[in-house]
Amino acid sequence: MGEIFDYGELAQATVSTICNASAWHRAVSIDLETKIEKKSDFLSGERLLGIGFARRVGGKVETKMLRLREDTDEAEIELLDEAAKWLYNVRPLLLLGYNISGYDYPLLALKVKWYDDRGRAACKEGEKPVFPREYWALKDALTRAFVLDMMHSLRYSMARHDGNTAKYRSLAYSVAHPMFAHVPLMRRKELADVDVNTTANAQGKENAGELPLASAGAAPPHKDKQMDKGKKLYEMWKTHDPNFESYLEGDVHDVLLLAEEIYGVKREK
Repeated sequence: MGEIFDYGELAQATVSTICNASAWHRAVSIDLETKIEKKSDFLSGERLLGIGFARRVGGKVETKMLRLREDTDEAEIELLDEAAKWLYNVRPLLLLGYNISGYDYPLLALKVKWYDDRGRAACKEGEKPVFPREYWALKDALTRAFVLDMMHSLRYSMARHDGNTAKYRSLAYSVAHPMFAHVPLMRRKELADVDVNTTANAQGKENAGELPLASAGAAPPHKDKQMDKGKKLYEMWKTHDPNFESYLEGDVHDVLLLAEEIYGVKREK
């Protein structure tokens, strides 16, 4: 049967197919920021505070940051509608994210079900809800687009570069890694730092930024530290701190560029 076709080859083939079809502008980097007040909040239908998108259009990276207007269900529906309208014009073929399969994707799926349930509950018996046409673009993105979790792509790429075993790493660790020093990343993770022990010296500490396998889901690298970061981001949102959007933009921008670097996507000039 020959050599086994692996996950990395599948991802590379998918990216190459999209690029060969001149459709890389339909590869979308996505990130969610949410209201997390206790550990049990993860993937429990927690409030969306912001949704960030990034894609490459021509030689430039286009970003779109959407921020929750107020902490209410109605405002969250508005936020989802805004996201759906943006996705309607893009019709993504590929969704990129860091730990997207462990958090962003399943949470969005929960939110879409919540949206559906609210629509049905508002109808009279025997009637069907009518959703805006843009909403179906959100459904398509979640059910038809290829999902590429860059957490795995990065950990294996960095392991090959360093000549060691692949380990789960934080995005902060990845953007600080020497193999990406030449990539024009925004590197804005420090905007949500809650202490001075960031990844600035990550390469000098063997275990800095590592993610234990058991924590590779909703809250890498350590839940207590992630909780602190989540609380800070919530305060940034609540106080209308512009660094909230800046932080979100940095994440989606950098994940897109890291994907282009790892998978050899040629950038237009």
